Amino acid sequence: MTTADTTVATETKPKCRLCGFMSHALGTHLTEVHGLAVGEYLTAYPGSPTVSEQAMRAWENRAPATLRRTGPPPPTDLTVKIMDYDIPVVLGVPETACLPMPDEYRFPQYGQLAVDMAEASIAVLSGRHTYIYGMPGSGKDAFLHAVAAMARRPSIIRTVTPTTDVESWLFVRSFDDKGTHWETNEMFHALTEGYEAEDGRRVPYMILISDFDRATKSQAEFLRLIIDSISGRVQGPGGKIYNLFPGTQIVATANTSGGGDTRGRMVSANPIDGSIMDRFQRVIQFHWMEWKDEGPICQAKFPILATDAPAVFDQIGKATAIVRQAIYAEKLYAEFSHRAVCNILGHCQDIINMTGQVPSDLLKRAVRVWADGLPDEHSQAEAAKLIDPYIKGGVVGSGSSTRTGRKLGGWTG
Repeated sequence: MTTADTTVATETKPKCRLCGFMSHALGTHLTEVHGLAVGEYLTAYPGSPTVSEQAMRAWENRAPATLRRTGPPPPTDLTVKIMDYDIPVVLGVPETACLPMPDEYRFPQYGQLAVDMAEASIAVLSGRHTYIYGMPGSGKDAFLHAVAAMARRPSIIRTVTPTTDVESWLFVRSFDDKGTHWETNEMFHALTEGYEAEDGRRVPYMILISDFDRATKSQAEFLRLIIDSISGRVQGPGGKIYNLFPGTQIVATANTSGGGDTRGRMVSANPIDGSIMDRFQRVIQFHWMEWKDEGPICQAKFPILATDAPAVFDQIGKATAIVRQAIYAEKLYAEFSHRAVCNILGHCQDIINMTGQVPSDLLKRAVRVWADGLPDEHSQAEAAKLIDPYIKGGVVGSGSSTRTGRKLGGWTG
């Protein structure tokens, strides 16, 4: 049974051909997770059910009054849901003035990261100067990008490296035919003037400083006056002090809590002056995402795998959980971030694209793009033992790899 943009399932619930998700009506899922209209989905997968018979009967049997459509809310009532909170959208701010929305982003609903982000949402959406730290790939910057993009918060990002001239973020010495002079830069104007919306209002900026724990002592001093608890100010050219535009917010992300590297993995992280850390109004730690949240994101990012090799996601999900537990317990000297998972799944998809086949050892072959980057053979062998039970065909083998002619820490191709 079909209509122009609907195919009715004979089953209780239709299944998404892209990721296996099941629902009485797939329309919202297709739009939010895969960015597809139902018609586009049916063009790619003709005849695929999108609505259950039960849902269709309920729709057809509704009273006529319930079929009346209502218009969109007035712009002044426009809100967006961030975690559990309905947040007003800042009017007159285009998406180009905000940090970009990460691909296939969704807020977590399960595990510790959902708790972390709930608290971070309160802090950031309340305009507090906030320091967010956690393992690589725990979604720190992505969270702030999503908040800025969805709520239309004007925002800019700067990344700290040991050689960054942070003063040049604000102003630089320039010259012309009249001689030398100071030129103020984007961040200086953002801090002191805010953003001019389409209606002429001035809106405060959110300034994201990424990898702040890579800052040297002198670089970190840049923030001391800006996030001062009495009155935020910024030093301009020639030492003149300017007030921050009211509501301007500084958010910083880092891998460490400000005390320097304690794991031996973030060797470029530096201790941050305690009096500067004390000026951050909120400090929140992020943990890695639960697979219940991460799995659907991965399926959306790798639709070929979701269609041709869906079992890979269950295998990598179980392996991810056990490897991250070992890393947290400091039994494995490694990182296994969302980026690492995507790199492995990306190689799976590349193998399928290049060969036109789904080999039985698909995930076993792809895992090496992460495993070969582990620091030593002991770490590689330890990781292999952890993952082996969850990957089809296993990853621990004897003898040389048939593809590379060598064996590396127990991993075979």
